Amino acid sequence: MEVRCMMCGKKESIGKDHVEYNKLSKNPKAVYICTLCMARTYHEAKEGQKPNKPM
Repeated sequence: MEVRCMMCGKKESIGKDHVEYNKLSKNPKAVYICTLCMARTYHEAKEGQKPNKPM
């Protein structure tokens, strides 16, 4: 199945063993976010929660 990342637009092909395959096969318009964008978003969220360092 060919899917496109909602954040970066990269096309990926996922197999039946992929975690989100069932969700995407039932609803082709479901949101898909690739692992790179998911990691980037997770990192930015963690960095945003850290207190600012004093200058």
